[in-house]
Amino acid sequence: MEKVILLSVIKHGEQPDIEELSGLVEALGYKVVGSVVQHRRSFDPSTYVGKGKIEELKRFAEVKDASLVVTYHNLSPSQIRNIEKATGLKVRDRTEIILDIFAERARTKEAKIQVELARCYHQLSRLRGKGKGLSRLGGGIGTRGPGETLLETESRAIRRRIHSLKREIEKYAKRRSLFTERRRKSGLITVAVAGYTNVGKSTLVRRLTGEDLFIKNIPFATLDTRTGRIFLRGINRKILITDTVGFIKDIPHELIASFKATLQEVADSDIVAVVYDITSPNLYTESEAVGKILKEIGASDKPRITVFNKIDLVEGKEELFRLMIAGKVKNSENSVFLSAKTGEGVGSFLTKVEEIVTTLSL
Repeated sequence: MEKVILLSVIKHGEQPDIEELSGLVEALGYKVVGSVVQHRRSFDPSTYVGKGKIEELKRFAEVKDASLVVTYHNLSPSQIRNIEKATGLKVRDRTEIILDIFAERARTKEAKIQVELARCYHQLSRLRGKGKGLSRLGGGIGTRGPGETLLETESRAIRRRIHSLKREIEKYAKRRSLFTERRRKSGLITVAVAGYTNVGKSTLVRRLTGEDLFIKNIPFATLDTRTGRIFLRGINRKILITDTVGFIKDIPHELIASFKATLQEVADSDIVAVVYDITSPNLYTESEAVGKILKEIGASDKPRITVFNKIDLVEGKEELFRLMIAGKVKNSENSVFLSAKTGEGVGSFLTKVEEIVTTLSL
């Protein structure tokens, strides 16, 4: 098992989640053996952290027998080269780790296309500053035009691929748009189950619909939206409920762009059920991240139910958690506490849904 050291700069006002990064790295089968963190006003333009920290990183890696460094922030190609040269270690960034996880989890053709598109966006962003090796002029029959640089050639090839992938994704987006239009005409209400990654969204949807969804205690187990029907007995009405891809703090822009069609499911829904893990020590930062993403995809003004899941893990302490959470999670007024695993509190959730459905005018 390859050993990894995490490397991060903490700038004023930032809160990189090193523990979460460790979980992401280990989800790929690596072993995290430690971290090196530096507080500074800005990134070192040459090596991300200062030279003293680079030396500390090198010594730490020797002691721990580590061969890979994963940085919290995205680095320029020159920064990666300089760190690798100074330490003899391979360097990868958080975005690459998340993209690798997405690639492992992608099960449908659409999800695989979206992951490839995200990789292309990331590669394109890395081309800037790739150095002299890609700045030489070149030209040859069937290769580059006269005076075209290697950088321009590679950039053009990636842009061509991006254009092709976006055309493929557009086909799926059109199908979704047609489905949404038919749904609205039929009067079917849709509840999108959204929230941070690995909080039990799929477990809740399975509990409500009885459908066999892929559920595993790993980050981003669900990359594809899954929709099922449930019957609300209190108002004698059928509705749709959709499981969606999980959110994460500091989500790479490449993923927002490439998974836009999938995330549109949340924006097109009538009600958003935002799920949190009640036992998470990072509820405040997770709620901040969720709120930011909902705003970015145009879903922040939707009727919302805040769901605090996993109350089976805090037996006897529910009231204490209610008081603690009140000041930590935004938009938590219309909230419900439940266990998707045991079913406790699910009835209260359905009652909340019924209350909102009766007030909606479609």
